[in-house]
Amino acid sequence: MDDLLLDETLRAISKFFDKYKVGYEGNKGYRKTTDLFKLRLAAEDLANAGYLHRRKTVFWDLGCGDGRVNIFMSYFVKCSIGTEIEPLIFEEYAARKKELEEVLRSSNLVFPPSNIFLFQGDSLSGETEEAVRKHSGYSFRDVDIFYTYITLHDVFAEKILRDAKKGALYLVYGFGKILPSYDGFKLVNPDAGRQNIMALYEKL
Repeated sequence: MDDLLLDETLRAISKFFDKYKVGYEGNKGYRKTTDLFKLRLAAEDLANAGYLHRRKTVFWDLGCGDGRVNIFMSYFVKCSIGTEIEPLIFEEYAARKKELEEVLRSSNLVFPPSNIFLFQGDSLSGETEEAVRKHSGYSFRDVDIFYTYITLHDVFAEKILRDAKKGALYLVYGFGKILPSYDGFKLVNPDAGRQNIMALYEKL
């Protein structure tokens, strides 16, 4: 896929999901969603720094919602895994993906790769981990980069510190200029995407 076609495809995906954005002021205030226009710049930063490889990187969104981040990141990584604890939110994925594919087809853009594996379950659960391993072929220790919205970011950091491999990356969305520190991690990019909203950490 050439860079221009990829750029057009990612912009179309971002625009599609923008109309389904919810947050504190949205119609479903319990949920917060990633702005894919902003994620695009962070993904470019990570790719340019050598952290994302289409043939090597295993990615896991620890609270994937309707799967938008997994769809978006599937173009940048080898495997795009997502887990979502809320069944009603998770159920939106199939219909949204089908609608998105119609949008992409109508504009002759590229469908998401077949490297997306989404699961309904608790990201902190061993049962969920086993389902991921069984169906994707990857365990928690195989993951190169974990992602989450700021919700439960500290709890997920503890899980990554305990169970992920050394050098695993942790990208957290939702920060401002004041960033937390996590035991056992170093901050490698305080402003991924240059928008004061995402920070990248590495497990020591």
